[in-house]
Amino acid sequence: MDTVDAEYYEYLVARFKKLKNKGSISEADIVYEDGNPSCGDLLKIYIKLSPDKKKIEDVKFEGKGCTISMVSADILADLIKGKTLDEATKFQKKDLVDELGIDLSPVRIKCALLSYKIFKMGVYGIKINDESIHD
Repeated sequence: MDTVDAEYYEYLVARFKKLKNKGSISEADIVYEDGNPSCGDLLKIYIKLSPDKKKIEDVKFEGKGCTISMVSADILADLIKGKTLDEATKFQKKDLVDELGIDLSPVRIKCALLSYKIFKMGVYGIKINDESIHD
């Protein structure tokens, strides 16, 4: 393992041990879960919206999976918390991958983007079913 890999590995493990957004939200407005069958990762994301349903007040996740999928979910929660739904839905895959800061193999990219996929599916699902979220 070269120095960059060793340093990043240490960062991933340290963040994995202290996931600050892990947990659930009992009265979440959006709850969505999915998995990555190729590796067995499974995540459920909980999103609490503001009373007007336009701003993300809190994000939590629970599940099981590899370090990259868990750390990526934690980072995603940090990045979308406090944003409006419109701002958060403009968030792109590249933004999350850039925030992770490493090159990922095709198999690992699926791990890293699982939380992104679940977030997008959950938000679009609630928008379809709840007209109060539309502008």
